[in-house]
Amino acid sequence: MKKTLFLLLFIQLSVSAGVVFEIETKDHKNDNPTTAHAYADGRNLKMEIQADQKGKEGELIFRGDELVIVDHDKKSYMVFDKEAMKSLSGQVSQATSMMEDALKNVPAEQRAMVEKMMKERMPKTKPQKSTRSVKNTGVRKKINGYPCVRHDAFNKGKKTRELWVTDWDNVDGGGDAREAFEGLAKFFKQMMDSIGEMTGGQSPIGDNPFAEMDELGGFPVLTRGFGENGELEDESTLKSSKRQRLDPSEFEPPSGYKRRSMFSGN
Repeated sequence: MKKTLFLLLFIQLSVSAGVVFEIETKDHKNDNPTTAHAYADGRNLKMEIQADQKGKEGELIFRGDELVIVDHDKKSYMVFDKEAMKSLSGQVSQATSMMEDALKNVPAEQRAMVEKMMKERMPKTKPQKSTRSVKNTGVRKKINGYPCVRHDAFNKGKKTRELWVTDWDNVDGGGDAREAFEGLAKFFKQMMDSIGEMTGGQSPIGDNPFAEMDELGGFPVLTRGFGENGELEDESTLKSSKRQRLDPSEFEPPSGYKRRSMFSGN
């Protein structure tokens, strides 16, 4: 009996209480909506990535100080952490140092020309001034039972997103999940800044989908994304959330998946 009680207690301690979110996404190029889930527990957050046009599926797993990107198609995963960020910055610094050393051996009359040519081929490491902004419109509306306020997000003067935001406390488990979502937003920004240093400000992974999360002060129940010409491209809607005990393995890559290096192409 004591062994049984101990085993039950161990299981309860190893499976913590978390929150599961159900989110429906509509791609307006495709009439069929898809449903994905997000799992939050403390600083940990896992978000399912539904199949794209090529049928690829994956997951983003955030663990407070690192992001794990899971590719189900290749049965592999990559880990992006602070060391990876330092490595990218170090590669830029090393390349700059090599350029300076090389110029020491170039005659003065040719140095300006060579320097110009090399700089044109080097990533632009000067920080780019952000052109993003978020405006609270004050417009209120109930969506799926949640009282929301509309926020408009802009980039370079163009409206890119429309976010209907509700207070964290209006969402079941929202207060518990807030740290994980806002932590992911900040980490993702740092990650994209590091990649931008390496690529001259051009990110190979596109726009930051969490750019406004830490500015909103609430959970976006409905998010609409707009294209270059202002056309509605996609929208995501929170369908439900519920508290649920989550096993720590939820925030690990699937067993048997191979770890590969960032940007290795392998």
